Amino acid sequence: MQSRRFVVASDSHGDQIDATTETALLSFIADFKPQIRIHAGDVFDFRNLRRGASDDEKAHSLEDDWQAGSDFMRRFFDGGRENHFLRGNHDERLWNFAHSATGLLRDYAHDGIARVEKLVTKSRAKMLPYDSRLGVLKLGALKVIHGYAAGIGAARKHAIVYRNCLFGHTHNCDVAGAESDEGVSEARGIGACCRLDMPYNAHQTGKLRHQNAFCYGLLFEDGTYQINQAKKIDGRFYVASDFRAL
Repeated sequence: MQSRRFVVASDSHGDQIDATTETALLSFIADFKPQIRIHAGDVFDFRNLRRGASDDEKAHSLEDDWQAGSDFMRRFFDGGRENHFLRGNHDERLWNFAHSATGLLRDYAHDGIARVEKLVTKSRAKMLPYDSRLGVLKLGALKVIHGYAAGIGAARKHAIVYRNCLFGHTHNCDVAGAESDEGVSEARGIGACCRLDMPYNAHQTGKLRHQNAFCYGLLFEDGTYQINQAKKIDGRFYVASDFRAL
């Protein structure tokens, strides 16, 4: 049966990207050569634009964050035949400010949106909004979303709502199923490409479940699929760069 190779990464968070994960992912892509490449959101951190941002966060350079996120996006999508970018809740801050802010901040948001749209076009990617209905990418029987639930039950919630899906957002590698008369569905958290320890989560115990990881696999012509997950183990990633039918 004919198949296409795909890779899904998420939550690189601009200048907060984890260098080891970035190097491993781009090296794997060069070897695996996936036709379908999906960034599932939060390619930028935009902590400066977070409502309730601290004075320290507001003092950080937006340009550094922009450049790091843009550079990663260009390298991630380079050579892909079918590229997709799903905006995450951090990316969506630009669109939120474009509608709600006033004065210079609103002007900056509109300028930032134009820069993102230009970057997406140059990357030959299709962009989806951060929206629980409109931000769903369908790949045959598999869906990819940024993520619309958090906490310990996020995977189960996604399995119930979206059935078979891959999601980011939580930075975890959770897997949960949901039963129905149509069969079991499975939602899989794909982990994150960013640093696991950041100022905002210093006192949160939830970060202890975070993992650096990404997913890849095969999408078959009938819509079925095979998923593999690469996780950082003691500072290294172990991947299978080929598949064999038995």
